Amino acid sequence: MFNTNLKEALPPMRAGERESRAGGEQYCFSPLPLPADSEHAADVAHIDVRHDAATMDIRQGASPDSMMTAGHTLSVGTSIIMVLFLVIWVGVGGFPPDPQLVAVWGGGLYAGFLFVFILSIVWLNTLLKRIPPIRLHRQRREVAFVVEPPGRFWFPAPQNLWLVSTFGAIAMGSGLIVVVELGDWVRGAEDLFPLTVFIIHTSSMAFLFVYPVIYDAICRLFKRERRTVLVPWEDVVAMCAFNPGLGPGAITGFGWTFALVPPDPERPGYTLPGAGIIVSVGGLPGALSQWEYIRRFMEEGADAITPAAREWGVKWYDAYVAREKAECERTNDMARWRRFRRKRLWEHARFAHWYTEYRMKHILPKAVPSDWLAEWSKPLPESQWAKPSAAVN
Repeated sequence: MFNTNLKEALPPMRAGERESRAGGEQYCFSPLPLPADSEHAADVAHIDVRHDAATMDIRQGASPDSMMTAGHTLSVGTSIIMVLFLVIWVGVGGFPPDPQLVAVWGGGLYAGFLFVFILSIVWLNTLLKRIPPIRLHRQRREVAFVVEPPGRFWFPAPQNLWLVSTFGAIAMGSGLIVVVELGDWVRGAEDLFPLTVFIIHTSSMAFLFVYPVIYDAICRLFKRERRTVLVPWEDVVAMCAFNPGLGPGAITGFGWTFALVPPDPERPGYTLPGAGIIVSVGGLPGALSQWEYIRRFMEEGADAITPAAREWGVKWYDAYVAREKAECERTNDMARWRRFRRKRLWEHARFAHWYTEYRMKHILPKAVPSDWLAEWSKPLPESQWAKPSAAVN
């Protein structure tokens, strides 16, 4: 049997070290934030959501890609339901189609819409609102992390996918039945309004919006609120991890991630629970560029970095479509333009970019109070700036 309760903690890694663990590899960039062997400093993972002369907020932001995937799923589901409706209609015959068939068709469309709506909007918004940013203060040479309370809690978190899936399935099933029975009630086939299933449907939908408020109130009651921890910049743990994906009998792929996490002062070699950020990068060069972007801001200032171009929002999308149209007209390739337009319509791309912009402006800021670390985040006179240690110099 494997002994998982080690008598001694794993030795903490330091900058420049590499270790092989559990079939993968880890490359340590910090503690001791020394310059990386990289010519470029780039926000590869697009985690810099705001910075000024003194502070930088990094976090996993919203992306239009997830919304376009949801739009693609909605289009596929709608097409399948439409085809099934037409096939059954042709088999049954008659014009206009049977009202019961139309009611089932409408219920299927509504259930498919709820599937996409609950996962891509309700659940993802709840998740994003509960991922606080990491704030770096270059003049204080400190980094602020929001840490989860230790131990397990007997209430599932609002972003728990099993919880959302369970109530989402109840909402979808009851929604389909509501539409079918409502159609029967409207055309007089049923005398009573489908009140019971309507209450089940509305209650399950309301639960998804009300439960986060109830959960936070219970956490406050049992003193399980998250807390902010200030970590010296030179003690922050930054690393790149490489892990192979294993399937039945073979390696199915490889994944590279960049992590910025706070160390646990009581357990060397471990990090504090529920804090930090882990994002996907294309490989070790991408991780080095991402680390160098953060390090140069902290060591050299905002003028030493170039933020990544914003690739979301209605304004960006309109410019992107205009460039593609101009290129197709220049090359006289209108078939390419028609394929491009069909793909964008199929993915509901314009709505995806609009909603991503809405998320960045109105959903993500709700992760922390508006006055979070307001006093600590203020710029300092240059005479009060913290100095780097001799090891960094």
